[in-house]
Amino acid sequence: MMTVDWWGLRHAYGRATDAPGHLRALEFGDAAAREEALDHLQVAVLHQGFFETATAPAVRAVTALLAEGRTHPDAVTSLVEFLGDAALSVTNLAESPHFAEELPDVADAVAAAYPVVLPLLETSIPDYALFYAENLVVIAQMAPLVDRREALAALIQGWLQRGSGPRSPRVCCLGRLGVDVRGLLSDPDPAVRLRAALAHEDDPRSQQLILAALGDPPPPSLHQFELVAAAIRVAPTFDTIATAACEVARRDNWTGFEKGWGALVRFAFAEPYGQRRPLTDSQRALLRALVANHQVWDPKNGSCGLVFTQAGLPRSRVACRQLAS
Repeated sequence: MMTVDWWGLRHAYGRATDAPGHLRALEFGDAAAREEALDHLQVAVLHQGFFETATAPAVRAVTALLAEGRTHPDAVTSLVEFLGDAALSVTNLAESPHFAEELPDVADAVAAAYPVVLPLLETSIPDYALFYAENLVVIAQMAPLVDRREALAALIQGWLQRGSGPRSPRVCCLGRLGVDVRGLLSDPDPAVRLRAALAHEDDPRSQQLILAALGDPPPPSLHQFELVAAAIRVAPTFDTIATAACEVARRDNWTGFEKGWGALVRFAFAEPYGQRRPLTDSQRALLRALVANHQVWDPKNGSCGLVFTQAGLPRSRVACRQLAS
């Protein structure tokens, strides 16, 4: 920390001159100071998944604290989660020109954390093993760590074969590491079947499972957003999933404006509605389902309203009801 020019670095809220104090708090601070330091990492250093020039040095400092056992035990899991989130940002922003300058440094810093986090998984108690595995998988998905994936997958497969803990999240980890899990497409556990299907969306059997599952509440350990995104990717047209999409639209709440009901509206209205373009039966059914769901019609919620505007639809529930009928 002492060799880093924090004055010349930035986080989401300005110069990173406050970073050294927060990093020291992870080693020497009381519970309140540690909590504030952890918030600083997630809110300022990696704000909403976007990194700044201070992110890579902060990742290296966190890695050193973990490697040398210099942080309080109650902060370890949060620091590992921070490293996993940083790795996810590297993957998500790999093609963004806005982050091209900082990306290599952040990627190198997170990659160096992998051998530090791995022993935490290997020596963890069962209650924490899945947490460490999931974060290691995210880190291993970065391009520089492609050669680490096979060994990590073998470790996770060993747990799966021993029947230790929930199977579905481990299948998810294996799929993300590139392991062929199509043998589980006929597993008696619906969550395991769907996890295998999500890992092999190009398989017709997987596509059938994904489309059949969309209309029902997802099994534990899966989120509806995952099924919505997968269904949109594999469905040839909106008509193919219209019935199931209506079920999602009826039960989803306002938070689905981006990845839930909102994604289905964007798929259904890839070409925005216009007076010269009548609604199809499937579009009309989706709109009726949304009209029946009061959770998406808060007039103060601009995010929900924007979904309708972008689809060429009125933002008024009454107007949409008239249009749908």
